[in-house]
Amino acid sequence: MSISFFRVLSLFSFFSSFIAANGQNINSSTSSAGATYGSLSGSPPVDIGLTGLSDVQYLVDIVLGGQTFRVTVDTGSTDLWLDLKGIEIQVSNTTDLIVDTPYAIGDVKGNVLFSELRIGPYVIPHQAFINATNVTGISEGTQGLMGMAFDTTAIWWGMADAWSNDTANELARGPMSNLIAQNASAPGFFDLRLGRTYANGTELNGHMLIGQHLEGAEAVDSALKLERVDLHHWTVAMDAMNINGQPFTGWNKSKVAGVPDGKVAAVFDSGFTMSSFPREVVDAIYGSIPGAVKYNSSILSTPWEAGMDNWIVPCNASANISFVFAGQEYPIHPLDVVQFITSPLIKETDGISVVANATLCTNHFFAGKQDDTYDILLGMGFLRNVYGSFHYGNYTPPGTNITGELPYVQLLSVTDKDAAWGEYYEYYTQTVLQGSPEMDPATWVKFISDNDSDNNDDSNSSATPVGDLEVAGAVADGSGDSSSSNSDSNKYGPIALGLLGANVAIGIAVFAVTLTMCVRSAKGKREARYAPLRLPKDAGVADPEGAPLYID
Repeated sequence: MSISFFRVLSLFSFFSSFIAANGQNINSSTSSAGATYGSLSGSPPVDIGLTGLSDVQYLVDIVLGGQTFRVTVDTGSTDLWLDLKGIEIQVSNTTDLIVDTPYAIGDVKGNVLFSELRIGPYVIPHQAFINATNVTGISEGTQGLMGMAFDTTAIWWGMADAWSNDTANELARGPMSNLIAQNASAPGFFDLRLGRTYANGTELNGHMLIGQHLEGAEAVDSALKLERVDLHHWTVAMDAMNINGQPFTGWNKSKVAGVPDGKVAAVFDSGFTMSSFPREVVDAIYGSIPGAVKYNSSILSTPWEAGMDNWIVPCNASANISFVFAGQEYPIHPLDVVQFITSPLIKETDGISVVANATLCTNHFFAGKQDDTYDILLGMGFLRNVYGSFHYGNYTPPGTNITGELPYVQLLSVTDKDAAWGEYYEYYTQTVLQGSPEMDPATWVKFISDNDSDNNDDSNSSATPVGDLEVAGAVADGSGDSSSSNSDSNKYGPIALGLLGANVAIGIAVFAVTLTMCVRSAKGKREARYAPLRLPKDAGVADPEGAPLYID
């Protein structure tokens, strides 16, 4: 990475200019005409816009240090990180503070830099971000991620540990809370409306606004306020979940302190492709679909599958799922319940990917781990069905002991149940009836079981027991005996196998862009390497002689 230091700030002037930027409205000279942050009366509202990527990633264009980047929009984390390899940007200051940010899949590590950040017409003069010199487990081509939650993650913890909480509160804000802090009198919220890809490949545009509502969505301002129940995330209390019109009654008491009995804590995460629930919830959803088969192991051999059960679902079926918040029901599009996978991966051998000429449909909600900060995670599969307005209330970092208005979320339902089912069958028609043929779930799982058994026999290793296959309304024996390739051809004629190079994109590989599921405790780690300039004592340094350093 090449970095151009367009201005060299002394530490004093850096702090002075940073603090001066807070409390005043700063607009770019190249901003859209009339685009003043926080002006709800602006006409028309400033729609920054979102670019969808096949319903598995939502991106926004930002300008950092004079260069444009397209980054993932993530309400499940806070930090901004960029992969700057080979890109020259302008920085306003840098540190030798190294922070490590783990995600549900993947990890990002690098030192903290400061640069001017522009989001649409809005400008933050000195935004802290991670120069991601070590990115693992994140899909290739991802330029970065912009967190939109609360300031309790890697950069904040790194600065608090190295210097002090006061220093972290001044310098370590995430992009959204930083922008809102610049004008305390402006409305402190942002709105998201995720897009959707339809059967004909058309991608419905997404929307992102700051301090304003999208034209036609002004009613969200009157929606009930769902107050935050956990200080780390956009987590609210959920009343209930309905499956085909019947309430699910198997919830355990919430793990999150303060959540009323009978309710659970749900976190909204725009950076997570799927949605995560306790296992019994997933089984209740997909067990309600006639012909669905549960397979007690990994089928598709992808990282996100590790340790989870899978449901194989008839592609012409889904379920009516809805979630209830503050007494208001929000239906889920059937396309967000069932995931269509074309040419699924069978196995990889010696760098060769073996795929099936078939369409497979699986669970889009899966059984995942929870912790004491949330009970369920509602990712893109939920958020595509609502227009969400995320308000910071009287939040100030690190967001504890708020004496005024708590952060809250307001939602508008945007899914028409009747129209959604028509869209589902259109998708099914174009994907399966006019595309790759579907094999019924029980036959598909038997095929996978026999294939695994053959592989184990060929390698002179003992076969792993498959166990029973749970079929909605019945139980099927999934053990099966090994068969020759000829008999396999007779039994599984509808599946034509193809050999693809290892670098060819397989349909399910798109799940690798699932970036985050609520960042856990990601305290920064520092690696002091040099000593040009230290923070002054009056900047709130806890240990000025031993802290990491700013350089200019």
